[in-house]
Parts: sequence; structure tokens; C-alpha cells
Amino acid sequence: MYKWGFLAAFGLLAACDAPQAPVVTGPDGQERIQINTSGLTCYNTKCLDINPAARSVRQIGNRTTGIPRDIDVSSGTVTPAEFEQMGITASLAGGVGSGNR
Repeated sequence: MYKWGFLAAFGLLAACDAPQAPVVTGPDGQERIQINTSGLTCYNTKCLDINPAARSVRQIGNRTTGIPRDIDVSSGTVTPAEFEQMGITASLAGGVGSGNR
């Protein structure tokens, strides 16, 4: 029982300790999050593995899925709203054992 409590507490601390992605101002004056192409991109305690070249996104523990078509990642940045949408898409991808058969 204590093991699960410890793991939950450890997971919460690890999520809080993740380095946040740099936020820059885009040419349109809008706040944009820089995508880390060599690891996780973290923003507001959510971390995603974003691959702009493959147009894929993955949340830790879930399968890799495609980035929604209306999100342009070619500049290497996304808006906070786009990051949130990618997070929703990644969370809906399901984990290792949740595939349709």
C-alpha cells in the first residue's frame, strides 16, 4: 500500500521538477512555446515528446500519434492553446495495453 503512495508522490515531484520550455514572442506578437526536438517539451507541468519532422506527439506512457492537421509545427514553436490541444490528442492515444483489436 505504501509503495503506491510513494510512487504517486514521486511522480508528482518528477512532474513538478521538469524544466519548462522557453517561451518566445512570435512574429504576430503572440506567445509561443519552443519545441525541444531532442527530448521532452514541458509547459505548465505537462510534458510531450514532439517530433516536428514526423508530425508526431507522444505523452509519456502513451502511444505516439499524429499532430492535429490544423497545428503548424514547422517553425519549431506552438501557441499554448496548440500545446494543450496536442496534449489532449496525445492522452487520447492510449497506453501500451489499450489498443483496439
